[in-house]
Amino acid sequence: MDDTWKNALTKNRVKIVKNLANPNSVADCLFSDGIITKEMHDEIDQKEPKEDKTRLILDTLVRRSHRCVKSLYNAFQETGNEELAELLVDYAKIIDNKENFNDPQAWPPETDEQAEMEKHCVFKITDHKSPLMHEYRKDDVYHLHGEKRGKVFMINNTFSHLGEKRRSGSEIDVKNLKDLFEQLHFEVVTKTDLSAEQMVRVLEEERDTVKNWKEIECVILIIMSHGEGAYICGNDNKIIRLTDIIEVFDSQHCPCLDEKPRLVFVQACRNVGHSEKELADLCVKLDKKLLTGDQLDSAPYRDEGITQVKHPSADFLVAYATPAETLSYRNIYTGSWFLNAIVWTFKYHAKREELHHLLIRVNRLVAKGKGVKGATEKCTVSEVKSNLRKKFYFFPGVYGDSPQLFNK
Repeated sequence: MDDTWKNALTKNRVKIVKNLANPNSVADCLFSDGIITKEMHDEIDQKEPKEDKTRLILDTLVRRSHRCVKSLYNAFQETGNEELAELLVDYAKIIDNKENFNDPQAWPPETDEQAEMEKHCVFKITDHKSPLMHEYRKDDVYHLHGEKRGKVFMINNTFSHLGEKRRSGSEIDVKNLKDLFEQLHFEVVTKTDLSAEQMVRVLEEERDTVKNWKEIECVILIIMSHGEGAYICGNDNKIIRLTDIIEVFDSQHCPCLDEKPRLVFVQACRNVGHSEKELADLCVKLDKKLLTGDQLDSAPYRDEGITQVKHPSADFLVAYATPAETLSYRNIYTGSWFLNAIVWTFKYHAKREELHHLLIRVNRLVAKGKGVKGATEKCTVSEVKSNLRKKFYFFPGVYGDSPQLFNK
């Protein structure tokens, strides 16, 4: 990227220094956006008078990445400096366009665009002094520092024996997701064509064979199948509750994952064709063995001092291909709309953005989707339900706690 963004700071320097009344507030916004580090923020905070404080902000930003112009523009808007924001608006648009240059023209993408994307590797952090790196060891950021972060468990039910119900194109998702997450420092375990009960039992077996839980920093579960409402179809055409699958990795059934992030991506329809009673009757029943017998209402209240006990669903994020009671979409040439959007987005943007921001990009791609000509049904958006308690960054290309990452 050229130095056009630096011109935005040099050309408007005098006006910004003269007219910025609240540089501390602007510095706060820049710090929150990850553009400046805590050390930079503290240095700005100690500078006096305010004109020198503003000069230091600009001098600091010109040594940062091109994203600083968009961040300064947003900071001006958030702190009531609309006239100063107007000075940067054209530059901010340029940065927006350049940051989104990898986005396809339409969704699902044309096959030539898809083929080009598949040639690319994950964009990795190469500058260890980049703005993102000051988040690397923060207490409010999940610890993903290992050369191998953890495991991705991927279940793909193809229904290849059911003719028209076959999930054509899902093999493209499997290949691209495997490539993506291996480059994001995960070990990928793929299972194909599991029955409803096997989806739980196989995951339990995989969980119970892990010997190095201390080295597992994160678990990702990807489920690809047909679905209805809150239920997922096994390849045997029987159904099981999605929660029964997810609970394999909750903190009651897998204490070794306590306080570690667990991400679940579900590619399945959620429309409802049966009543809840009919679905419950059809659902596979499992024998559940909890690792704790404590229940919240098992005994009368006794004041024994308050002890904080985390909910077993803490530190989970579940992202669905589509909202409740609606259909999801899959392209036989480029894969499912939702999972392919994850591949496109994570590959190009995980090096600079937090997970929730990445999923906004995913949703934007999914929402661009166009169905077949003549279809009257509205298309879809993805949906995210998050119980994460910290920020989540993949930090692609970076691992270890070596101090040289932070050398000045």
